[in-house]
Parts: sequence; structure tokens; C-alpha cells
Amino acid sequence: MVITRTLQQTGGKTGSSFLIILPKDWVIKQKLNKGDPVFISEREDGCLIIDPRFAKTGEPRTTIANIEQNLRWEITSRYLLGFDEIRIVSKDLITNSQRDELKRMIKRFVALEITEEDDHQIVLRCLVDPSTLPVNTALRRMHQITSRMIDDSLNAYFIGDKEAAEEVVQRDEEVDRLFFLIVRELRSAIQYPRMSEAMKLTPVKALDFRLAVQYLERIADLAVDIAQRVEEPIDNSLIKKIEPIVKEVHDMLSDAVKNLFKFDSKKVTFVINTEKRLISKTAKLREHIVASPNGQPHTQVLVVDSLLRMGETAKDIVDLALPQHD
Repeated sequence: MVITRTLQQTGGKTGSSFLIILPKDWVIKQKLNKGDPVFISEREDGCLIIDPRFAKTGEPRTTIANIEQNLRWEITSRYLLGFDEIRIVSKDLITNSQRDELKRMIKRFVALEITEEDDHQIVLRCLVDPSTLPVNTALRRMHQITSRMIDDSLNAYFIGDKEAAEEVVQRDEEVDRLFFLIVRELRSAIQYPRMSEAMKLTPVKALDFRLAVQYLERIADLAVDIAQRVEEPIDNSLIKKIEPIVKEVHDMLSDAVKNLFKFDSKKVTFVINTEKRLISKTAKLREHIVASPNGQPHTQVLVVDSLLRMGETAKDIVDLALPQHD
């Protein structure tokens, strides 16, 4: 609904203040009264946002979920929506097996802990403060873990080390935890203008970061896919052909993530050009593998395809980077 209001000036033509009249229905709906504070923030495009939750921004937000429902989805959705407290309730006695399952579920969420419980209720609270783990820091951490997963998954694949490969698979849980935390903070920043200002995060940047963490999670999943294909050691001659591709993927991802925080046109150009080379190199390598089968050519082709998809995803990340204009 769009409502038009006429800008008024107090004190006549020489007055120094301007005002508009807020819609009465909106004021009633927001339960505002005379003298209540509201928070006004300016967006990048010049629009003003009037936030009636000024006094409520720092207060904990509570929600209730029934343990008999799809609990994993219920907890995930409420965590991502930024609720500080999730009350899990049940009309029947909560069993020990349900409590154990709940404890396993919340391990995938950063700082989500059980703070209270009784026979019919378990209270979860998110104990993280966005100021203690800013989005920038969490995103860089996510990138570091993902980069190591690429290295470790390929090294395990080269020498057939299944134990090292399993460690890569387990590390993916840490990437998922950071993914959920970052999405939670980004949603809160968009929902609460006051919080976005405190986090120094504009809505546009929040959208870019939201896409970037999704791309990083995809690359981590591709590293897991490689780790899960570990069998016998592969031929040294093939390793020497794959290693330069791995380095290029690393360099592309590193420059793409750096560009999220500080735009550099040279890095953008490098990633774009490297992707073109990567497409050509992986195509030739696939042809070589098929023409000279050694070991498990089908799996080797799939690993090469995973590396190409990593590079393409790094290109997707760098596409988010745009020069800043005043």
C-alpha cells in the first residue's frame, strides 16, 4: 500500500523544520503513542525508513515450536529468522531420545544452546552477538575453511587417503554452521535498520554477501564430493596435470572473495580470464583421461568437472563485486 503525504514546513517559509503526518492506521497497528520514539535511517538511494521497533531492537525475540512437528526445519527457519529464544514445547512428556536428537540438531548452529528444560519444554537461546563475530569476519573464516577443504580433498584423492578424505567431509559441518550464522545476521541486518547501521552493512551489500556465502557453501560441497570419490592412488602423470588447475581455482576464489570487501578491477579481469582458460584446460584434460584410461577414468572425469564448477562458482562470486560510486 502506497500513501501520499505532503511535506509541511514549520514556522512558515523561514522555518527550519519539515514534517509529514503518519497514517493513523499504521500508528495504531504498530501500537505507538504520543512521545514514543521511532528510528529513522537513510538508505543508499535516499529513501528514509521509519522503524517503529526502536525500543524493541535490543530486546530478545522469542518464538515457540512444537516438538511433534518437523523439528529440524522449525529450528532452522527460526534460527535464520533471527529469533534469540526458541521454546520447544510438547503436550506429552519429552523423552530422553527426543532430547538427545535435539542436542544433535543444534550442533549445526553457532551459539545455539539449551538454557532451560523441564518435562514439557526445552528452551534454546542463541548466545552470539553480531558485534563479536561480524559478517565480514565470519565470511572470511568460511572462505579459509573452504580453501583448505579444496586442498585436502585433492591431496586425499591423489594418494588414496580415505581417512583424510573423511576429515574433509566432517569439516563441511563447520562451513554449514558459518553459513547459517551469516544468513541469520544478514536477515537481521535487513529487518532491523538500526542493526544494519551498527554492523555497517547496507541492504545491497547484505544481498551480495547472502549470495556469496551460498556460492562458498556450494564450493565446499564440491570439495566433499571429491573427497567421497577417494579410492586408490592415481598416476603421478595425471596429478601433474590436475595440480595447475587446482592452483588456478584457488587463485580465482581468493581474488573473488577479496573483491567482496575491496573492489579491484584487475582481480575481476583475472577471474574472468582464468575461467575461460579453465574451461579450455579441463576440456583437454577430460579428452586425455578418456583417450588414455588409467585407474578409474569415470571418477577422474567427475573430479575434473568438480574443479571446473568450483572455478565457475568463483566467477559467480566476482560478478557480485561492483565499483563503488559516490
